[in-house]
Amino acid sequence: MVAIRIRPVILLFGDSLTQLGFGENGRSSVGFGWASLLAAAYTRRADVLNRGFSGYNTRHALDVLPRILGTAAAEGGGATTTEQTVLFGTILLGANDAALPGGRQHVPIEEYTENLSKIVLMMRELLNQGKNDDDGDDDPVPIFLLTPPPVDEEAWATERDIPTSDRRNEVARQYGECVKRVGSELGCHVLDVFDLLGGNNGQKDYSRHLSDGLHLSESGNTLVAEALLDLVKKEFPNLSPLEYEEDLDNNNNNSSSSSSS
Repeated sequence: MVAIRIRPVILLFGDSLTQLGFGENGRSSVGFGWASLLAAAYTRRADVLNRGFSGYNTRHALDVLPRILGTAAAEGGGATTTEQTVLFGTILLGANDAALPGGRQHVPIEEYTENLSKIVLMMRELLNQGKNDDDGDDDPVPIFLLTPPPVDEEAWATERDIPTSDRRNEVARQYGECVKRVGSELGCHVLDVFDLLGGNNGQKDYSRHLSDGLHLSESGNTLVAEALLDLVKKEFPNLSPLEYEEDLDNNNNNSSSSSSS
């Protein structure tokens, strides 16, 4: 049996905005997503694990996260069984929590903030328990928080075939502000997707970045992927993608060392 070396991973956790990060599987003209763009950038260094769940809010996320990270505790006891090196993680939740009151996905903003804090702390604890860094680097695994994107209320109502949208752009902004507060309090870098896509600039500015009023179009996915990569390179340059020339140089050096030994 051939043994395949398991590479470091990048863990993406969230709702449909993450699940659809590799494209929308024929639902629309979106043929790629921010996760697939991230995977392409990290082809030479890490594998991207997409753990997005359409329809989930932070209540669901709290329940499923321990099982995603492979904890025996989720089944009744024991420590984490996660053994892969994790470069970093992302959390993108809130688009469903921000549904208007009365909908089954709605989570009040105070509870959402509390849940998101718990998710960050849980992920931080479990990722670092399972960290297996061959280089002896004890730095904690970074977690990036992403705010919910803006909402094109008219387009979303049309997509759902309902008279009035069950999402509001202003409410999405408010939940995004909570993400930024949690990031500040817990020391996580935040990518403000709402502002990135023009959520503060009016519907005409941001609607082109949404495929159906709620999910990302190709331009929206591209902006998110590029901004996340820029954030990683700025704040954690040691976790940046491995570029072509750098990879060749590393292999050449390794070959030279092996030949001389």
